[in-house]
Amino acid sequence: MRYPIIFACLLLAACDVAPPPRDQIEETDKAVENTQLRDAIQAPIDRAKSANDPVEQADKEREQALEDAGG
Repeated sequence: MRYPIIFACLLLAACDVAPPPRDQIEETDKAVENTQLRDAIQAPIDRAKSANDPVEQADKEREQALEDAGG
């Protein structure tokens, strides 16, 4: 009685698992493409935002220098 059960378990364990449905693969591919597109759009925006950082830092240093000078 045990042998057929053990044999069935071994047979099921040896079977290949079916790949995911094609629809699911396509959705995953689209999600990756959307992420790449979002990153490509966001990169120049981030660069533009950080381009003003040196100017803001210089303004802060200038204000601090004026405060230190007594003005």
